[in-house]
Amino acid sequence: MKAPKTPLNLPQNEILNIVMDTTFFGNEFGVLVLMDSLSKKVVYHKIVNAERVIYYRKAINELREKDYKIQSITCDGRRGLLKDILNTPIQMCQFHQVAIVIRRITRKPKSEAGKELKILIKTLKTSSKNKFYINLHHWYLKHKNFLNERSSIPDKAGKYPFKHRNLRSAYSSLKRHEEFLFTFEKYPELKIEKTTNRLEGLFSELKRKLALHNGLSKKNKIMFIKDFLNEKS
Repeated sequence: MKAPKTPLNLPQNEILNIVMDTTFFGNEFGVLVLMDSLSKKVVYHKIVNAERVIYYRKAINELREKDYKIQSITCDGRRGLLKDILNTPIQMCQFHQVAIVIRRITRKPKSEAGKELKILIKTLKTSSKNKFYINLHHWYLKHKNFLNERSSIPDKAGKYPFKHRNLRSAYSSLKRHEEFLFTFEKYPELKIEKTTNRLEGLFSELKRKLALHNGLSKKNKIMFIKDFLNEKS
């Protein structure tokens, strides 16, 4: 299926702050959407069978080929997206980062380190970069020995794995994404969105309206989705 054209009601050389994400409709298909957070308009959408980095890159390239100036990109942090794309500032969605950490440590962590990290991650959206990462560093120093504990039972390779791998993974995720979680703070003049929540709201509205037409075939569902998104263009 060919990717839809960029909406024609946007002037050429439009400056865009892109917010992008994909939502799925059961196991059948999904829709990848790019929205401009400045105009609040959908500027690109494509029906997809999976969420792949290449689809996002193709979308960005198509917009650039139409002479749109993309001054920032906010995305969910999917591996391969958090890279320098023609010197464009990339912001990882802070909401997705919180979800990553909670998924690793669970909503009811048992360890003291897990409980404290849960409290800390909930401050992400209201903290400055400096304050958040200073607090994270203090957390790490406090629980370093606990994080480095290893099992007394070797694995099949004869190595002694870390006991608290999920907690270590949560911490590693925050360190790995440090460069991208506060991009909006680095470029305040660009008014970069720090989450993809604006798109989440659009997806919720779309699914509510689609639910009112229960029983549509896949073909008609796709037509409905395209019409809905075109109206938001």
